[in-house]
Amino acid sequence: MQFASALKIDCENPEAINEEHIHYCCKHPEGHNDIVESCAKETEFMLPNHNEEALVDITADRAIRGTCFGKCVFGKLNLMKDNNLDMLAVKKYFNDKFVDDPEYAKEMINAFDHCHGKSEENTSKFLSKPLFKQMSQHFCEPKPSVVLACVIRQFFHNCPADRWSKTKECEDTLAFSKKCQDSLATL
Repeated sequence: MQFASALKIDCENPEAINEEHIHYCCKHPEGHNDIVESCAKETEFMLPNHNEEALVDITADRAIRGTCFGKCVFGKLNLMKDNNLDMLAVKKYFNDKFVDDPEYAKEMINAFDHCHGKSEENTSKFLSKPLFKQMSQHFCEPKPSVVLACVIRQFFHNCPADRWSKTKECEDTLAFSKKCQDSLATL
C-alpha cells in the first residue's frame, strides 16, 4: 500500500489528533466575549478558558452537544429569526463588530452562509428525536448548535494562509480532517 504524503493518516485513530487545540491553528481577533461567557454560565457549558471565548474557540463536537448554549448565544446575538438563521443579522453583527478586520468578518459571514442550508436542517431534525433528548442533560432546539458546529469546521478548513499556524500539530490535524471527514465530529 502506498501513500501520497509522508504522513500516514489512520482514520480509525482520531485519538492521534488533539481537537481541543484546533482553535490555535487559525488566528482570529476574538477573545473575551461577555455574551458567550454569560451563556456558558447560564447553560453550564464548558469554555476552553477565560481568554478563549470566541465562537471559533469551541470545538464543533462541544457545540453540537451544547444545544442550549448555541440557542442562548444565537438568541442574545439576535442571529435567529422564526427559528432560522437570519443572514442579514449575521452580516450586520460581524461587519459592525470587526470593522478593523474586514477579512475576518468576511470569513465568518461566508462560513455562516455556507452553514444554513438543508443538511443543517436535516441534522437539526435528526437531533430532535427523543433518543438524543434523553441522552442530553440540557436539551434545546439544536439548529443553532448544528450551524455553530458547521461554522467552526468551515472557519478551520478555509483559514487564510496568513492566519494559519504552520505547526506540525496543525498541519497533521488539517490533513486528518480533510481525509477523514467522518472521523471527527469536530472537523
